[in-house]
Amino acid sequence: MNSIHFPEAWASWEIDPSTRTSVHVWTKYVAIDTTVGTTAADIFTVDRGIPSVNLVHNPSFEVNTLTDFTVLPVGGSSTIAQSNAQAASGTYSLLVTTDNDAAGEGFYWPVTTVGHPEGSSITAQAEVRRVSGAGATVQIQVQSDAGAVLATSAAHTLDDTFTRISVSYPLPFSSVAPYRIAIVTAAQTNVNYYVDKFMVEQRRDGQLVDYVDGAQGVNYEWFGTANASESKRRAGMITVRGFRLKNGHGSNTVNIALDTTATAAGATSTGVLLKTGETWEPPWSIDVRQRISAIASGASTQIYGVVWGIHEG
Repeated sequence: MNSIHFPEAWASWEIDPSTRTSVHVWTKYVAIDTTVGTTAADIFTVDRGIPSVNLVHNPSFEVNTLTDFTVLPVGGSSTIAQSNAQAASGTYSLLVTTDNDAAGEGFYWPVTTVGHPEGSSITAQAEVRRVSGAGATVQIQVQSDAGAVLATSAAHTLDDTFTRISVSYPLPFSSVAPYRIAIVTAAQTNVNYYVDKFMVEQRRDGQLVDYVDGAQGVNYEWFGTANASESKRRAGMITVRGFRLKNGHGSNTVNIALDTTATAAGATSTGVLLKTGETWEPPWSIDVRQRISAIASGASTQIYGVVWGIHEG
């Protein structure tokens, strides 16, 4: 047992926001439109997420301009083309048509990096699946500008579902250098395959994060033209400062709880009761750090509205 287990430490169990953060104008919002039943469910979870940048300009191949991508092997007979037959994100993916000549059929995307004085890595990922056939394996690689393999993923056997493959490569300190990010077959094959959700990032922590492009929703943006520029994931909400939530059901009641699990209506309920058509909107700034939970008196009970808050504090 340590000091936090003594009841006299109760003050440390609470969070007192500073004056600065308590009056911080809200910078984030999330629209809510969901249904709950007689089992408690979180209708909102506080999550700042991991801010990220995807350096690839056309990461889900939504634009049929493929000049950024070079077919491998250079001078070979394999081809790449935009396809709407399968997609892991958006409408299109990249179709790689192999020619059953040798391993290494696919494409590469070039990137020039500047190593950070405190260290950084290239992290790269994509999702791949086969068109048909069996037994084909693919890899994602970091290559030198001359095509030498510097880092590679394990060989992934293609199947009928999009699966993420990834690779990471630690960069030399403070040096500018060109690299290739390649997706290629690991062995000779006549199996064609799709590539989607292609992401390349330079990160100091070397972490592999969830895919980013500017069309993924709230907090996702393009730096420039959609599907033709880098994209970013901005920070999400770290503290809820307010909300407006309404019970949209014609007869069921709802109980809504903050930073705890909602329990059913009654004297011991952890939640605030909303009868049919009622709305809860706190008139003052609040400080919710974990979640908003809800439970209803019957199935398929609609709760809708908006939650707002801040990205730090």
